[in-house]
Amino acid sequence: FQCFSVRKSKSGSSSAVAGVPGIGKTTMVQKIVYDWATKKILHQFQFIFSFKFRDLNTIKDRITLNELILSRYPYFRNFLGEVWKNPEGLLFIFDGLDEFKGIISFAESQRDTEPQHKCPVPELRCKVSDIVYGLIQRKLLPGCSVLVTTRPTA
Repeated sequence: FQCFSVRKSKSGSSSAVAGVPGIGKTTMVQKIVYDWATKKILHQFQFIFSFKFRDLNTIKDRITLNELILSRYPYFRNFLGEVWKNPEGLLFIFDGLDEFKGIISFAESQRDTEPQHKCPVPELRCKVSDIVYGLIQRKLLPGCSVLVTTRPTA
């Protein structure tokens, strides 16, 4: 799996995988996480945080990235602050963008004028869409990497 370079980079990367329904995007995500956890691939990442957009739809209120992580990975409670100190070692996976009810706009005309740019730190309460956008654009935790899956129609 060569989606993410093994080189040490401060910039991180964002990648998208698009595929028709049933082609195996979610299975691929599960395989990536499993192979990473068993130390077969992606050794450059210390942690992988995987989320389904379907689950993120249930979050109606503003939330911090810290709270979002702890809601799914509660065992990080005592050392999440330390994890943020090395964003280059983090991979965030967001599965099923086409199922997301929120709006994430990458339109050039809306850049830096939309609230999506106002989530610069993990402790700030933001809409889920702003957190995801901030991670993808590397405005939140610069240096982290992000993988998003979607259907081609999203």
